[in-house]
Amino acid sequence: MASPHMSSSVHAWSSFALSAVLLGACSSTPEAPKPTPPQPVVQGSGHVLTVTDANAGAAVMLDSTQALMVRLPVGTTSGLEWSLVDLKPGVVSAVGPKFERALRNTNSEEAAGDSVWRVKPESVGTVTLSFELRRPRTLLPAAQTVRYDVTVK
Repeated sequence: MASPHMSSSVHAWSSFALSAVLLGACSSTPEAPKPTPPQPVVQGSGHVLTVTDANAGAAVMLDSTQALMVRLPVGTTSGLEWSLVDLKPGVVSAVGPKFERALRNTNSEEAAGDSVWRVKPESVGTVTLSFELRRPRTLLPAAQTVRYDVTVK
């Protein structure tokens, strides 16, 4: 049987350890949320502004006289195709896709190329263009999604 003196020292020690843990938890400050990085902006002069998958997530600024060309890479051997999803009407209209094969001297598969969409402004406003790479006529999740927030000035 343990002596009463030993029992009280164990109790005192465990109380001290518990107090230290609780005090440490109270004194630590929660980590501040990290600010979201600014959205990259794509804009330019000329009649046609071109974006690729490298610009995914960018804010695109168009003048009312500019067209937007979206070039997304695709390999025809994969069976995947890009599609434009959930385009809200009114701000822009889209025509495509049109497949453009890469140059023969840079295309070892002779099948890879770009799915090209041409987007024309219709009125001033902002709309999100969302493209999904998936097998056509399936409900499987997209292999890749690319979005652009387009503002027509």
